[in-house]
Amino acid sequence: MASSLLNTDGKIKKLPKIHQQKKWYPVQPNSSLYLVAYGKQKRFVGKWKIKPFDVPIGSYTKGMKVDEAISEWEKLKDWAKDKGVHPKKYYEPEEKPIKTLFEVANKYFDEVYRPKNKERTWKDRRNKLNQMLDYFGQDILITDLEIDKGGREMIETMLVKVFKNRGSHDQLIRCRQLLTRIFKYAEDYRFIGYRQNPVYNKFEWEGADHKKLDPKIKSFAHTITSKSWGKLPEFLKSINSNNAKGNQITNLATKAHLLMCIRTGVISHLEWSWFDAEENMWIIPAETPGLKRQKKKINQGIAEDHIIPSTTQINSLMNQVRSITGWQKYVFYSFNGKKDSHLGEETINDHLRNLGWKGQQSAHGWRDVITTSALEHSDIDYEIVDRQLGRMDHKQGTRGHYDQSTLIAKRRNFMEWWSKTLVDQGLKI
Repeated sequence: MASSLLNTDGKIKKLPKIHQQKKWYPVQPNSSLYLVAYGKQKRFVGKWKIKPFDVPIGSYTKGMKVDEAISEWEKLKDWAKDKGVHPKKYYEPEEKPIKTLFEVANKYFDEVYRPKNKERTWKDRRNKLNQMLDYFGQDILITDLEIDKGGREMIETMLVKVFKNRGSHDQLIRCRQLLTRIFKYAEDYRFIGYRQNPVYNKFEWEGADHKKLDPKIKSFAHTITSKSWGKLPEFLKSINSNNAKGNQITNLATKAHLLMCIRTGVISHLEWSWFDAEENMWIIPAETPGLKRQKKKINQGIAEDHIIPSTTQINSLMNQVRSITGWQKYVFYSFNGKKDSHLGEETINDHLRNLGWKGQQSAHGWRDVITTSALEHSDIDYEIVDRQLGRMDHKQGTRGHYDQSTLIAKRRNFMEWWSKTLVDQGLKI
């Protein structure tokens, strides 16, 4: 440590421009204020001897003068002695304690949930969160919703009134999941007491038909065996019904969903330009909602597009759609008055409910039907089905670094088998 005092700006200017090692130069005698020089940087630091701590004062490199540093250090010492606290707290913001559900929920959503999810997802959850917060109001304390204070019953009542009574059971499940994360966050940061999360366990709805409301019952795949197609023929017959509720585009979109083995998010966003007629396949961009590619890989430009080999049946269906919407950007264009709009992602699910399949078969549960049917009634390898469904398990771990295969030929064979199977079981194109 140098012995000379750097109590003027002129003396500091005479120091070497580059310091290969960190050096501490005293600014005043017995003041514990130093100029620290390292590399091209010079900054003022105060040394606090009680519970030793280096207190940052300011950067000489960025314009702070010696007199300003001395004044700031004296001011800080006086403040610490007057408050009876450590001087490092001088730079800590005096935050208002978080006490309300409104504050905790928004803090979790902005700091944790939003950065980790795609824009479409967090916007949807933000809307649902706002509905729940509007119900409780901005002033309810989060501790008032602890289990021991009846919080479970209060949240149950809210979910029933806001979502279940409107027939939005799927939304109810998503909101319960979001609340579970919010209260877990609150518990981790001690905004509520230990084991006071009121949304850990599933609720029992008074008077509810649990068989129909149980979110686990989303598919009739369990009825399909090697000797039986289970409810599949009945299901396809209802899709074909002339009395089916819903417009023509919705009916065609539902059939496309059944044939193309991909989530409804992809079907609703499907664009005519994605079809490669020469290769007879649909090439779905990686960022398409419904593919669920990792947000990080999408941002890095390394997420894989998804390929859907087309078939005679799919092409026939698309020819029908093209006569209606072929002049539009989206395959399943929505004639709702808005420019360049497509069917909503819940449209197919709503259509299945209207056909009487609520609690028995959801759009997402169709993936179960596809997988079970292929394993029970064909020799097609599970991985081929898995890849065609858009899953990316083969890109995980060590294998993911080396496996660049697409298995398109085998996937095309599967798609042709699946299209023929649906027609054989009753689907009308």
